[in-house]
Amino acid sequence: MQPSLRFLPLSAPLTDKVLLAFRKDAGWSNRDTSGVHKAGQPGGLVQWVTVESGKKRVGIARLELAPPQFCFVSDLIVLSDYRGRGVGEWFMRQIEQHCMGLGIPRVLLQPMDDNRAFYEKLDFVADPLAAGFLKKDIRPPQRRILPF
Repeated sequence: MQPSLRFLPLSAPLTDKVLLAFRKDAGWSNRDTSGVHKAGQPGGLVQWVTVESGKKRVGIARLELAPPQFCFVSDLIVLSDYRGRGVGEWFMRQIEQHCMGLGIPRVLLQPMDDNRAFYEKLDFVADPLAAGFLKKDIRPPQRRILPF
């Protein structure tokens, strides 16, 4: 992993131009960006986050925040020149930390067939309630005080 990585939550959505450039680099054919700025859950909030190396944006992700229940991660893309260097794993850990800071205890996502193993390596497991989705509980362990 490169020591100069920086995680940035954005205050405004990515432009369609930036999103399409990342999708093209990833080999995705989907050019429809019409729904990426709207939350699918009532009361949900869409936030884009990025990872930068130096001054270059090398990764993006769309977070649909639905506190206090979950965060749904989609459109997570690391530029092809930065793959295989630990950037994606570092980025996911930062997303988890970001969610924990917002009081969100669970991360959900719907992986593609070719990246499912990546998420499973990060301790994501099949969600028994939603076929094709993976989940990870990120709530820190709670200490229980037993009444003696």
